[in-house]
Amino acid sequence: MKQANIKPPSKHVMAVLTFLALLPLVYFIPPWVMAHISDRHAWVTLISVACIVPIITYVLLPGMLWLRAKLKG
Repeated sequence: MKQANIKPPSKHVMAVLTFLALLPLVYFIPPWVMAHISDRHAWVTLISVACIVPIITYVLLPGMLWLRAKLKG
């Protein structure tokens, strides 16, 4: 297996990818939590953030970075 000299993306690229990954999550998760779990604002915020952060950290951003690397060649 060839080890590539991988350069991390710039902060601007990471900001754009983070924005794109967060947008649908913060749009859909809080209303779902409010409808199915609790309608108390503090709980909705706490539960939503507890769901969104791991999804961004372990699924979406690594996937987007992998896809970006594959598309760049």
